Amino acid sequence: MLFRSGKSFRLASRGARVFATDLDDSRLDRLRDGAERLDLPVWAEVHDWSTPLARRFPVALVDAPCTGLGTLRRHPDIRWRRRAGDIAAAAERQRRILANVAASVEPGGVLVYAVCSPEPEEGSEVAATLGWPVEATFDNAPAVQGEDAFWACRMRAPM
Repeated sequence: MLFRSGKSFRLASRGARVFATDLDDSRLDRLRDGAERLDLPVWAEVHDWSTPLARRFPVALVDAPCTGLGTLRRHPDIRWRRRAGDIAAAAERQRRILANVAASVEPGGVLVYAVCSPEPEEGSEVAATLGWPVEATFDNAPAVQGEDAFWACRMRAPM
């Protein structure tokens, strides 16, 4: 499995074999320290998903870097840091990452794509560019109980 963030702990605690990646080795150091403290089997490696990885996985989760617009409730300053074109730039990066992760998913495997943005340009429109069948989606925008807004889908790799 491929993961970019602390979601790894929850998955590993439920029996998943987790291989986490991030651009930032210090984030991975915190992940490794936490996994060791919790006695969870998490493997971590620095990797930039704008390039492919020569490994295959039955399941992958892309917790894509995004504009973070779904976290405005907790981070109101995002409103003033975003500029016209940020969504389009994020979507371009997300498409590249998604395509490279997809190339590492075994035939018939599962790929979950998630963003903490309710914007379709970062969610459903990016996922659609892959052309894989979407088995399920989750969209919690607008948030109803004070949680962050995000979008996610589960896709199946062609055989």
